Amino acid sequence: MISQGMYIPHRGAHAVVIGGSIAGLLAARVLADYFEAVTIFEKDHLVDGTEPRAGVPQGRHVHSIWRRGLTLMEESFPGLTAELVEGGSTEVEMTTDFAWYHRGVWKLRIPSGIVITCQTRPFLEWHIRKRVCQIPNVRLVDRCYAKSFVTDATADRLTGVVVQSRRAGATEETVSADLVIDASGRGSRTPRWLEDLGYGRPEMSIIDVDVGYATRFYARPPLEDHRWKALIIAPTPPNGTRVGVVFPVEGQRWIVMLGGWNGDHPPRDDDGLLEFARSLEAPDIYRFMREAEPLTPIVGYRFRANVRRHYERMRRFPGGLIVLGDSLCSFNPIYGQGMTTSALDALTLRECLDWSVRKGECADAMSDRFRRRVPRRIEAPWRMAAGEDMNWPGTHGAAPFGTSFMNWYFGRVHRLAARDPHVLVRFVRVANMIDSPVRIFHPRVLAPVFTRSPR
Repeated sequence: MISQGMYIPHRGAHAVVIGGSIAGLLAARVLADYFEAVTIFEKDHLVDGTEPRAGVPQGRHVHSIWRRGLTLMEESFPGLTAELVEGGSTEVEMTTDFAWYHRGVWKLRIPSGIVITCQTRPFLEWHIRKRVCQIPNVRLVDRCYAKSFVTDATADRLTGVVVQSRRAGATEETVSADLVIDASGRGSRTPRWLEDLGYGRPEMSIIDVDVGYATRFYARPPLEDHRWKALIIAPTPPNGTRVGVVFPVEGQRWIVMLGGWNGDHPPRDDDGLLEFARSLEAPDIYRFMREAEPLTPIVGYRFRANVRRHYERMRRFPGGLIVLGDSLCSFNPIYGQGMTTSALDALTLRECLDWSVRKGECADAMSDRFRRRVPRRIEAPWRMAAGEDMNWPGTHGAAPFGTSFMNWYFGRVHRLAARDPHVLVRFVRVANMIDSPVRIFHPRVLAPVFTRSPR
């Protein structure tokens, strides 16, 4: 039963966003067009710069913003791509500049017109945060975290949040809101808070993959010459478990990440890391690291499991609450889907708000529509990430329906991408989330998958 709540927009309408990372910032950008005031509460101390945040330990490692995500961000912040490039990001054409070894073959190097930018996560987040903070009706409060939800007398809808500042002498404060967005990340406390309110916890899908990786920055001299701008060497499952990535990032640096599935994690000492690179299925990253000049110590990170929370299946759910980003679905970061999926969540939020304004709906009806619609948007990236992880025998969890067939099919697609330009471009468009995975079953791909030798 959905209570009426307030209509959108209305005078004095206030939205609260829990979490000031990319998902929260993109959501705030959307909300600013519909609410008189938007407040973002971020637990970390934010500085005017590109330093990694304590609350984002994976921020020190390789991040990808795929073409669909970059396009959506550019629509929200016109000129963002140019700003990134001017600040040091490198534009990389996915099928000419990107050297990609996967399933025992190098993918073709032919033009596709699909261009992404390569930079560190803190650099991208800082540029987006600057843009959001320039919006007059948006306020970002750092060093302040949410402690609980506040509801109406019947507990049918949220009316605000209780927050606690980390500043000395501060006391907790109740902040009223017509809409609350949970973009706090994988550590979201919404399941617990809903249980405390009598709603129960959402069902979860968990794919335990135990990925670990190590990252280091290297100098990128201006005249350095390579046959590629970015490089990835991926394994051939089920026996191969090790991956390596080299991306150009701002500050004339290379970022190199080595990782492994099912507990096969790289060491964090110089000799051990180099030996790990030498064990990859192609020698290119090992040769690169042997000659490159390291700039930083080696840092590690461990990702235990893909986690998806099924709020859409809950029989009761409070009005005025939206959960998105990693709070809703957290993917294996090696596939680089997180930021693009957050951009798709923000797009879904805008679509739901537009509909509610046209139909004169209340905030509660809008949030319920989002809860039921957003799973359709994240289904494809979830199937791709969770399904790919099921290629390794040490991965545990309930595989999405059809995973065995999909993994067999995509294995053939990867090999065909080494010699069939059409198959390559179709695959790269799906990987960049431009096209639905359904497009990979186009007859022009389907026919060679079933008729050509995989060798």
